[in-house]
Amino acid sequence: MSKFYLLLAFDALLFGAIAMSLDLLIGYTGLVSFGHAAFFGLGAYSTAILLERGVVSLWACLGFAVLVVGLYALLVSYFATARRGIYFALLTLVFAEVVYTFFRYTQTFGGSDGIQGVPPAQLVPGVAIDTPLANYYAVIVYLALAYALCRVLVTSHFGKVLVAIRENEDRARFLGYNVQRYKMAVCMISALLTGVGGALYPGRSAFATPDLMLWTVSGEFIIMVMIGGLGTLGGPIIGGAFFVLLQEQVSSYVDWYFMVIGLVLVFIVLFMPRGLLGFRRMLGFGQWRATA
Repeated sequence: MSKFYLLLAFDALLFGAIAMSLDLLIGYTGLVSFGHAAFFGLGAYSTAILLERGVVSLWACLGFAVLVVGLYALLVSYFATARRGIYFALLTLVFAEVVYTFFRYTQTFGGSDGIQGVPPAQLVPGVAIDTPLANYYAVIVYLALAYALCRVLVTSHFGKVLVAIRENEDRARFLGYNVQRYKMAVCMISALLTGVGGALYPGRSAFATPDLMLWTVSGEFIIMVMIGGLGTLGGPIIGGAFFVLLQEQVSSYVDWYFMVIGLVLVFIVLFMPRGLLGFRRMLGFGQWRATA
């Protein structure tokens, strides 16, 4: 496989995994986050900062990213989960814009240019993840582990409580569940999975910039989930890959590729409201389950 296709496959798998982590919020809990780009960007910056300063261990970079993203996610989830609906979405957006603005105008982290020329991380001393093939294998491992974790979560009692919150939050609270605690927990899990994905990104791109935290990136993550199918886990992976491949193909022919992507999204919402995976199941290739 050529370098170009390896990089394209990396993007497809990485963003598919991030869309899957967001599906824990949107599809299973009914919480729409417009702040996931901040988790992704913080993960990328965490890795880039350490690598730039000579800390090349992949495990140190991942650990630092988990710490940074975890602390930020704890702050965001504490305030955002105290609200419902549009207010939750707006709070996640506001927090993300604060983070974006901080990195955009702080010269310590490169300002608008970000951190460029990041060296590759090392799996173990002397074994660098410095080729597209190595990064491709790394993202496969990340996707597999993230999927396994999400599958365990949604099929457990924890996942059933999330669905109960999505269907009727007041009823779940009446049954004795600490709704905010459950919502904070799923926000943290989703954020950390996204942050780990962000931590892998500088290995592919050799940079981390504030543009990774733009609200439009969060919007793209949401689109990926909708394209694949809400509450399916596998659907958002397909949606993420589909979005990346569609963007790559269309942008190679026209500059206004987002218009084409928008039309595709409108078509899916109107004619395939359950997404690509749900449409496949409706055709008889599998039974649709909103909680599977």
